[in-house]
Amino acid sequence: MKSKKFWTYFNKKGYYGMLLLCLLTIIVTTMVTNNNLNTLEKVREENYIDLDEEYDTFDLEDVGTINAYQNDLTITEEDIAGSGAAVAEESSPGRTDEAEGENNETAKEEEVTVALETQANNNPAPLTVVEKSDEEPVFIGTEEANGETVETFSFSEDTIIQWPSYGEIVMDFSADKLVYDKTLEEYRVHPAVCIAAADNEEVRAAAKGRVEVIKKEPETGVTVVINHGDGWKTIYGQLQEELAIRQGEVVEKGQLIGKIAEPTKYSALLGKHVYFKIEKGGKPVDPKQFQHE
Repeated sequence: MKSKKFWTYFNKKGYYGMLLLCLLTIIVTTMVTNNNLNTLEKVREENYIDLDEEYDTFDLEDVGTINAYQNDLTITEEDIAGSGAAVAEESSPGRTDEAEGENNETAKEEEVTVALETQANNNPAPLTVVEKSDEEPVFIGTEEANGETVETFSFSEDTIIQWPSYGEIVMDFSADKLVYDKTLEEYRVHPAVCIAAADNEEVRAAAKGRVEVIKKEPETGVTVVINHGDGWKTIYGQLQEELAIRQGEVVEKGQLIGKIAEPTKYSALLGKHVYFKIEKGGKPVDPKQFQHE
């Protein structure tokens, strides 16, 4: 019985306690809100700017005064006549066309004169281009102004080439069937031959021609392309950067091109070698079909 009375008393006390807690929460919230509002009001008063006090007042012109200013800016014919300005006479259309025609004829005569003088001074003979079907243009040597002849090259299936380096073929030419590439671990076509070489072994030109391109390729490293004319090119890869030739230079058969470098990561398992490729009209040809010295 005593326990029941205790819990009844406790429940009543708990109710009043909760009510008191709510009242205290409302009072505290109201005080905080009023304090924030007072703070905002003070900030607003501090930042308030009286525009009249800051910029004073301005006297605005009325519309009538503005129109009067515009009228003062209007220029009349009397003003032009009194200013002493000369008025150009209108020219007839026929006279204008005639003047333009004379100017055009004079300009044409000057252009012809300049062209004749330039040709007389330089006198360059045009470079003859003989185009073949499905092949790159072949440049034929023609005489220049000083009487010299542009050097030409000859290359064909019967040309006896210089083997760029003498050694074992570690990866053979195969344009129409797949061969196994042990570095890439896959079967693929191979448009060139890879010839094993010793450290710093020299690489020499297969035939006479002009150095067309010197570039650096991911697969073949430092690569030299020699144009032999008639659509024929030879390509040499895996070279050191210090080359013995320059781009645009004419090289003789057997002339030193450069030396063997470390192979790229795409052919690392082949060891040191020279990448040697022959093209005819952009298509690979087996270098082994040529006789070589």
